[in-house]
Amino acid sequence: MSVPSAPPVARAPSWPRVLLLLLCALLLLATAALALLSLGLFSSLASNGPLWLRSLGVVAATLTTSAGLGGLSGIAQAFTLMLLTSLVAALAAFVKPR
Repeated sequence: MSVPSAPPVARAPSWPRVLLLLLCALLLLATAALALLSLGLFSSLASNGPLWLRSLGVVAATLTTSAGLGGLSGIAQAFTLMLLTSLVAALAAFVKPR
């Protein structure tokens, strides 16, 4: 007869791993917010979008203007925000603990 194996020992979570997980969640929320704002900017370029989406476009245009991108055209602002969204999503995927 063999002796039953000992139950696995529960490890305490490592704090750097927990912090990376929280940072990943925060970056994912930022990605979702930036994606909504960039969608709103694209929707505000055409006048036939839903009102809530055009309202997001107005908020996004105000934010991009206050960030110093007011000299760009609407489509350039939308593409810049879309690029920023992609970079934040890539950073969230890079930071994710493995």
